[in-house]
Amino acid sequence: MIYTCTLNPSLDYYMSFDNIENGRLNRSISEHFEAGGKGINVSIVLNNLRIPSRALGFVGGFTKDFFMEHLMRYTYIEPNFTYIKGHTRINVKAFTGVETTLNAKGPQVSEEEKRMMLRRVDRLTNYDLLVLSGSCPDNCFDMAEKMMQHCVENEVKIVLDTKPSTMLAFLKYRPLLVKPNLEELEDMFEEPIFTEKDIVKHARRLVEMGAENCIVSLGADGAILVNETGAYKSNVVPGEVRNTIGAGDSVVAGFLMSYLRSTDIIQIFQYASACGSATALSDTLATREEVEAIVDQIVITKIEEDNE
Repeated sequence: MIYTCTLNPSLDYYMSFDNIENGRLNRSISEHFEAGGKGINVSIVLNNLRIPSRALGFVGGFTKDFFMEHLMRYTYIEPNFTYIKGHTRINVKAFTGVETTLNAKGPQVSEEEKRMMLRRVDRLTNYDLLVLSGSCPDNCFDMAEKMMQHCVENEVKIVLDTKPSTMLAFLKYRPLLVKPNLEELEDMFEEPIFTEKDIVKHARRLVEMGAENCIVSLGADGAILVNETGAYKSNVVPGEVRNTIGAGDSVVAGFLMSYLRSTDIIQIFQYASACGSATALSDTLATREEVEAIVDQIVITKIEEDNE
């Protein structure tokens, strides 16, 4: 079973405007709510691909029931949350042709609530895979590390798509996949990246530090995968980019679905890239039909590396 863990999920409030003027009253032209958070997005895309997952995380407060109501719409997602006293945060996504995101900090989590979460993770076995995705609150780092230690002890495969410092700290647990974007890769090594060669060099360092696979998502420039067999680049499907929220999470979901069905890393990367592109070309997270309509347009090329 695939478990996604979102330690700081959100109730996302999407609002569209003709324009926004600072310091003035602005009225939306449309709005809707969605259960959000990077791990939640992975579960939603897996649901759209008809792959079951269990969603772990902390939810609570006056937003809990509304959050759960939205998540229960998905047939293939089994909520397995730890309920807390604090309120699940509300994030605002404002669209005016460009995206403006206002993210809340999120609630504090008590020691007992963290112990409850650990008891859930303790049940995972070598038949399971855990995706730790999204921000890790500062007071939850020790708990998250205990989760990683349990996974290693019980041969649970790990996928990491969290903040740079957390990904770096958890590379020692040899994750199946880490998926930084370009900005996060720069933050990890505290230096700017200018070229494809730089991307491959830094992704290679993450593999040498413990990651089995590293995918660097590059937005409109596609993605690069690095592992022990080499470095590979995917193209992007031509079209109007309509939505970048969740594109990277879609890559993770596509990787997982294909990983469960294939041992061919090129095929796995191709499908993962197709999921990211399908979300970018859609108003919502990618559906299976949208992915399959473009997957044959994704071309994977091998990148030649210097043997220095």
